Amino acid sequence: MSRDKANDQVSKGIQVRTLRELVKNTAPFIFKESPSSKTRYIEILSNPNDQLSSFEYFELCVAAHFATVATYVPTDVDLAIRLKLWAKISTPEEFEPMWNLAKEFATWDDSLVSRRWLVTGSGLKISGHQGEWFSIAMGAYGTAVKKVHAFVPEIRAAIESLVKEHEQVLKELREQFIETPNIANARFYFDAIAAVAHNLGDLDRMFDAWEIGEIDVLKRRVYRCGHEDARNPREEFLLAGKIYKEMLANENHRHFPLREPKGLRKSGQLLLNFGPFLDDWGAAVVKKTQGEDALLNEGDLRDVAEALILGWKRLNPKSIYTSQGYARALCGMVSAFSNKREGLESILSPALKKEFNEGGVRTLMNVSRTQFEKQWVAKLLRLTQSAEDPTALDT
Repeated sequence: MSRDKANDQVSKGIQVRTLRELVKNTAPFIFKESPSSKTRYIEILSNPNDQLSSFEYFELCVAAHFATVATYVPTDVDLAIRLKLWAKISTPEEFEPMWNLAKEFATWDDSLVSRRWLVTGSGLKISGHQGEWFSIAMGAYGTAVKKVHAFVPEIRAAIESLVKEHEQVLKELREQFIETPNIANARFYFDAIAAVAHNLGDLDRMFDAWEIGEIDVLKRRVYRCGHEDARNPREEFLLAGKIYKEMLANENHRHFPLREPKGLRKSGQLLLNFGPFLDDWGAAVVKKTQGEDALLNEGDLRDVAEALILGWKRLNPKSIYTSQGYARALCGMVSAFSNKREGLESILSPALKKEFNEGGVRTLMNVSRTQFEKQWVAKLLRLTQSAEDPTALDT
């Protein structure tokens, strides 16, 4: 393929230079690291060449997505790497390097660019990035089913294997929590549930996007396997789905309010973990303004606090308090000030001081971290026990 033709294809997506700048805007901290085989996405993003072939452009988009999807302002290349760039493929020679890159994506280390992952005691990893892998792998699968049939068995096996691994993670963490129902084990299980809900949701959407037929083997085995009306529902996923719907769905949204405070983009240490347990995150934000190596200033801190207060208000428009994570983050910020609540209040604008002191967010902040965590452990215990014994909730 000529460079002119390749660049014509590239021009139909986000421009190369623009895409690199978007990554530098939302995740500047990654460029301070030396790339390795596990972080080759940094090397791809650091390449100054603007003249890319179709595959090189796909590679750039995949790297940009990996680097930013768990940041506050993800790059908007989802459609390209899931559908549009795969749709251009018609031969095995074009397909194979793209599928190889999808497999490499699964080996990259996301700990630099995400706080939404965990490793179980048995060594299994669960991560929000695995949902992004499902989406790219389904781009490969949809293309293979329609055009490059020889790759279908390999891709199907890889997707099925990761679905099975998700099931094993949930089982391990559920049993660990039931054996020792404390907040540490509850948080492991909650985080895994949030990741699995996200990941299987991505997988299901891609079956629909590629219009995979009902007779397809992979679709019969894994499509909507966390739903009761599925052809092949799985008990671990059904329970996780119930817990997610009742406890976590309102806590793991897209966090649009936190796109405004640019200070949060200065360090990967400030990336957001799964909600609603954000006390430690809030405290970490304040601590980044303290000491000789302070990363944030008072203005950055004010921006974060005000985004949390206003964001909480938008998420809870009717005094029902369905989302509590931002209130927990504010509690964490207060805990990190030497003069506690007074310290945070002193940096707020007059309008936000009133909201901070009189609004519903104050009601939630009056719940101590210990009380809050006990409530969540107790409810999770009831839900898991009821799954094993349907009469448990009646006692």
